[in-house]
Amino acid sequence: MVLRKFTVILISLVVTAVSVPAAPLDEDAVIFQAMEEEMARSLSQLKVDVFEPPYFVNYQIRHHDRAEVAASFGALVHSDTQQHRTLFVDVKVGDPEFDSSTPHSHRYSVEQLIPVDNHLDSLRRALWYETDLRYKQAIVSFLRKKGRFISGVESHDLPDFTKGKSTREQIDPIPEWKLDMPGWESLAREVSGLFREVPEIEKSRVKIFSNRIIRYYYDSEGNKIRDAHLEYGVNLEAWTKTIEGSQIHDQQTLYFRKIGQIPPKTELMRATRELIVSMKALKAAPQMDPYVGPAIFSPDATAVLFHEAIGHRLEGDRLRGDKNGKTFLKKIGQRILPEFVTVVDNPVLESFQGTPLIGNYRTDDQGQQSREVVLIDHGVLKSFLLSRMPVLGFNRTNGHARSDGAHAPMSRMSNFVVKSDLTLDAASLKQRLIEEVNKQNKPYGLFVKKIVGGETQTDTRQFQVFKGKPLYLYKVFPDGREELVRGVDFVGTPLSMISKILITGDDPTVINGFCTAESGVLPVASITPSVLLSEVELQASHQPHVRRPILNPPRPTSFP
Repeated sequence: MVLRKFTVILISLVVTAVSVPAAPLDEDAVIFQAMEEEMARSLSQLKVDVFEPPYFVNYQIRHHDRAEVAASFGALVHSDTQQHRTLFVDVKVGDPEFDSSTPHSHRYSVEQLIPVDNHLDSLRRALWYETDLRYKQAIVSFLRKKGRFISGVESHDLPDFTKGKSTREQIDPIPEWKLDMPGWESLAREVSGLFREVPEIEKSRVKIFSNRIIRYYYDSEGNKIRDAHLEYGVNLEAWTKTIEGSQIHDQQTLYFRKIGQIPPKTELMRATRELIVSMKALKAAPQMDPYVGPAIFSPDATAVLFHEAIGHRLEGDRLRGDKNGKTFLKKIGQRILPEFVTVVDNPVLESFQGTPLIGNYRTDDQGQQSREVVLIDHGVLKSFLLSRMPVLGFNRTNGHARSDGAHAPMSRMSNFVVKSDLTLDAASLKQRLIEEVNKQNKPYGLFVKKIVGGETQTDTRQFQVFKGKPLYLYKVFPDGREELVRGVDFVGTPLSMISKILITGDDPTVINGFCTAESGVLPVASITPSVLLSEVELQASHQPHVRRPILNPPRPTSFP
């Protein structure tokens, strides 16, 4: 699992835009008609040899609208709009007690062209072909699973699929897709032009984009969903190399719900100049040696810590496999965090202090209503993130089955919120760090200001560790002085790392990003404060060296 995160800033601006309306509901009804007709055929007639028709079928079509403008060093790189559709079909054979579902149920894939036209015959044909493929794969998976069970290679103590909650029909309105391609092109050119005056920057990109995803969901239990997700964003990105040839990459991505919230040129210019200053400082920073000592994690770094060390290990589907570490499976009712920390996951939450949360959804990818779940209450483990696959002690979903529309859904995080009853302001938190440095007789402490991502392993065939890659890391000396350093990763084991939390900051911050795991790349948000840890271990980072450019970049001859 890998978390890629981006910080969000919300600023308003009035923009003249072109609207691209969605198809009228009566046209969309063709999609559901195709689903209903093929579903009925499959449930009654799809059988082979001694195998009965599937007992559960799930259809999901996602319509993707995307617009993107990108510029580099003052010139437009590309500007286009596109649309396409993806199809996911889940077919289960057997029965809820023992069925064909396995972590590898959908490992075989074929290119399936889904028409973007709402053409009944073409849609039915796509559904027919994919359903046939998945039915045959389900039979193969079922037989292999049965063989592993009979041979004793794997145990099977719980049902594979639980009854869903009441049948749900949700037909949401589809938001207009508003674009301003000429305005975005001009804005991207001007902002990216700032990098032309900086010879240290080897590559740069300013990207303005918008995504609208319309989901059509229908299953054999009668759940029928149409919903939509609309976002706008700006990405500022730059690359350089250190004197020894290690590549440095930094970026800032801003997300918005409406086109009118895209920042004006002056704000983006300011953010770009700040990025340039930070990149120059990081390039000149000395290499850090491996170290163990107390550290402050900024909200950015805390998000990665909790996501990797806690979040993935509370995803219920991971607690079923015989090869999974199951770190917290039998710790319900036990204290796993300091008593001042509470952790919830709330997909219903749309924003926090005016900042949008990209992990928001109302219905999951098994047609079940999402809801807030208190995972850890004042340090005590209370629950897991659950799909319709039961876990020891939990036999009902809480609406956290998620996928990217191309992979089988599984329980995943959405809006992951860390709350604290014991907080300090920034100055007091730094002073507390210095006190810990003196107490441990260390030469300095650490401040992890920005992190580029993290990853973890939960499989017993791997070491049960996680790591994160700091981008901006500072030594904090007893006199309060700070020194920027680079070239290390922090590493740790989950239970050990989280036990070292001493206190948190009073600065809960939204961190929007994307998590890569078995059910695809999904948008997730974290709301996390700074934390002070009594001990963090740093190891040398793997950094391939590449020779820097031999010549200096050409001097700019003009500037727009």
